[in-house]
Amino acid sequence: MSRTTRRHAAWLELVGDILQGQPGAREFPHAQVAALLLESFDAACCSLNVVDRAWVDHVVGGWPVGYLPTTPPSGILPDATTQPLIRWYAVTGCSAPQILGRVPRAVAGPRMCAQWSAFARPFGITHQLALPLRVGRGIEAYVVSRPDDDYDDADADLATLVLPAVAALVRQHRALQDVPEEQLDRVVDRRLTEREFAVLTLLGSGLTAQAIARRLDTSPRTVHKHLEHLYRKLGVRDRLMAVQRARDAGLLATPAGCGGRRGTTDPTALVPSPRSGEHLAAVEHAGRGDGGS
Repeated sequence: MSRTTRRHAAWLELVGDILQGQPGAREFPHAQVAALLLESFDAACCSLNVVDRAWVDHVVGGWPVGYLPTTPPSGILPDATTQPLIRWYAVTGCSAPQILGRVPRAVAGPRMCAQWSAFARPFGITHQLALPLRVGRGIEAYVVSRPDDDYDDADADLATLVLPAVAALVRQHRALQDVPEEQLDRVVDRRLTEREFAVLTLLGSGLTAQAIARRLDTSPRTVHKHLEHLYRKLGVRDRLMAVQRARDAGLLATPAGCGGRRGTTDPTALVPSPRSGEHLAAVEHAGRGDGGS
């Protein structure tokens, strides 16, 4: 079995384990994902980065634990708009993986890249590959870093393959994050998988199959398959009966009054639109193909 095949198989196994697991985990298994990212990309460290409203880049998780400080020795957190990868996502709104060395100069010029390198090099970070979980309404990403060899096309291809599954798992987890314990116990008794319960929860919020597919980063066809399994387990034949049966069984919370607001506020820190006109100018240059990696 080739190394590439082994890596693909490892990701399929991890995704399958999480999708088929029973609901109830309050914490997303970031450490498991990070461990496989480290192995798959021969990285020295993996971090989970979130940009807050003040455009400060926070390391909210790091693996191996203790490899990266959550606060730089200076005590000053860097402005995220000066980090080339974060600037790339803020400027372009692109949701694909990106390699640090491939950010066009129109987005992050030589001076900015040199300043970032001077800041990051003492931490053993020279080359980085970002896998964004959220872009647009917020920037959140796994970032794998190396001190020596840069990432290549094979790494970019693997990241492109892995990212949709990881992002979908994170979205699924957040859809179930605020569910009460007693409700989860009833879900386990019904032998619903976490994926099925996520679909049921969004169904109960009034979302269509197409909207559920967008929320969970999957296809409508896959959502319909999950609905078929739900109908069978609940002993019903359509979505309206499924929602009513689920509420009667305590699997879904009773909806608020007619004047209530549906949905929950995502706990992930959100960031505003890029702050200045230079971001727009960079987009125009990037769109014309100006600059290079």
